[in-house]
Amino acid sequence: MTEFETHPSTATTDRQCAALTICGMTEFETHPSTATTDRQCQSPFTTNTSTTTTTTTTTATDEIILDCADPTSRASFTDNDISEVARVDNCCDEFSSLIRVSGDVNVRSDETMLYFGTIREVGGNINGGGLSTGNRGPLQVVNFGQVKRVGGNMELRFNHITVMDFGAITQIDGGLFLSNNDLTSVNFGIIRHIGGGLSVDNNALTNADFGTITVIGSSLWLQDNALTSIDFAAIAHIGGSLFLYNNALISIAFGDITHIVGNVFLYNNALTSIDFAAIGHILGSLSLYNNDLTCVDFGAVTHISGELRVYNNPSLSSIDCSNLGSCLCRSASTNPINCPSPCEDSPCA
Repeated sequence: MTEFETHPSTATTDRQCAALTICGMTEFETHPSTATTDRQCQSPFTTNTSTTTTTTTTTATDEIILDCADPTSRASFTDNDISEVARVDNCCDEFSSLIRVSGDVNVRSDETMLYFGTIREVGGNINGGGLSTGNRGPLQVVNFGQVKRVGGNMELRFNHITVMDFGAITQIDGGLFLSNNDLTSVNFGIIRHIGGGLSVDNNALTNADFGTITVIGSSLWLQDNALTSIDFAAIAHIGGSLFLYNNALISIAFGDITHIVGNVFLYNNALTSIDFAAIGHILGSLSLYNNDLTCVDFGAVTHISGELRVYNNPSLSSIDCSNLGSCLCRSASTNPINCPSPCEDSPCA
């Protein structure tokens, strides 16, 4: 089906089932015939109670299994016009014609394209990741359609996705995991809140713009890309560590970020300048080694609880630590001012 297919009629508001399993169709497979009305899965969708004057139809809440490989199962699903389910395994036309999935969406392991169509909310996780760098999934295209909220994690790691656009999504209550794809572009759209971590590492990104995101509840992973620019935009809080090592950044400004509740890893770039902007607290270590820094100005930073690592910056003749950090790891050519005692491990001077 296409993303523009209209949603089936939703004449009643209590259409639900406890579970949905969808398997074994391609996105272009036509819907099977619905010539009979008694095609059902584990339990009936409806029960009829007759009196001398009326017939009452109610919706069952027993577990319903929809198997996309089974025409009878799919026909029963369509005949009963279901718009809300508790779980989806794999995808077919019936999936993208839903309104809401209250639980998880589990993408079939051989799926190359994923279309959410008219679905507006996924209450649980979206699971579509491969297994490892040597065992990637085939997923290349994801279209979120009308989805506005994801109540769990979005796990799409280890695939072959090249472009990601989050469309109408405003909130992801869990983490967003996109590492180890082939991403060259990510549009975060109107997302404002990510409750867990955000990983976009091990891709082919040259720039990153976080749009309207204000909070990342855990760590932000951006290492091992080809980043030359980054715009933190509206982000004010990172609830874990920031991983930006192994990129090609020349400069970085932290914008509106005030707190990083973990470590900051900026090593192995080409940094010549850093603007800490509004950051007041880094509740971990700060690693700036293997760059081209000539000076470091900590700006508004009042607390760094871990180590300061600034070695292998050949043009950094001195550093004023502003009494920050638990210890300093520097090259012998860098003169320390207002710095803590040296860290004990090599290669610290």
